[in-house]
Amino acid sequence: MHELPLLIFTLLVQGSVGLTLFIALATGEKRSLLPAMLVSCVMGGLGLIASTLHLGYPLNAFNALRHVESSWLSREIVFASLYLAILGLATLLVMLKKQPSRLLLALATLAGLVDIYCMGAIYVHSSVVTWQHINTWVMFFGAAGILGAAIGNGLLPGITRLLRMAAVLVVAITAIRLLVQPDYVNFLASASLNEVVTLPHQPLVAFHQLTGLRNVAWGLSVLGSLLFAIGAWRSCRTAMLLGGLGLVVAEALLRFMFFSIL
Repeated sequence: MHELPLLIFTLLVQGSVGLTLFIALATGEKRSLLPAMLVSCVMGGLGLIASTLHLGYPLNAFNALRHVESSWLSREIVFASLYLAILGLATLLVMLKKQPSRLLLALATLAGLVDIYCMGAIYVHSSVVTWQHINTWVMFFGAAGILGAAIGNGLLPGITRLLRMAAVLVVAITAIRLLVQPDYVNFLASASLNEVVTLPHQPLVAFHQLTGLRNVAWGLSVLGSLLFAIGAWRSCRTAMLLGGLGLVVAEALLRFMFFSIL
């Protein structure tokens, strides 16, 4: 798939932002946050590297910064770099002083969330009809929350309050996504009848061809969220790990289908 670098980039950066959010929420706990912060930094860094591979010639990334005032791509690069810089500084301080900075983690999370918004805007304002809906932002922000919860469960175990908060967030995100789907499908149905819409044919055909895989992905997402929630409330780590694995696989499938409509 020629969009594989973008799939890797979006999932890694969104997962990193989600993990940073949970790290920020865990700063009051008496435990080491450094392993989770290092993982978040690595995910964000690898994501940015993957994004340059999509450009064909990686040095072209610098040219994309020349139109911040008008280009969502330029804004996305700026906030992604800002997010990673602040997170890197916060991680360095933990390594040196053994004490996490709530302010830096909050700023990193904020920059990351703005970056995800800009990331979504790139696709919402594109000519591909299946991306031109609020569903794109719902899926992107949802991926950050779900991946952050699933990865945080593995790196920040034993914090009951945080894990239950993560479980509530995962269930809420899954419910919101499902509630958005009927309006999204209606939007696509009306777009197929609108001759003004650019490129309605191929993306819509591909969207319907992926119905079976999409149902599998949604099934995994619902099952994973339920297992994750049950595990959190019953302190069953096995259920949480299985649920988290299902959620990660579902996110990968959903993102694969997002980029497979061209």
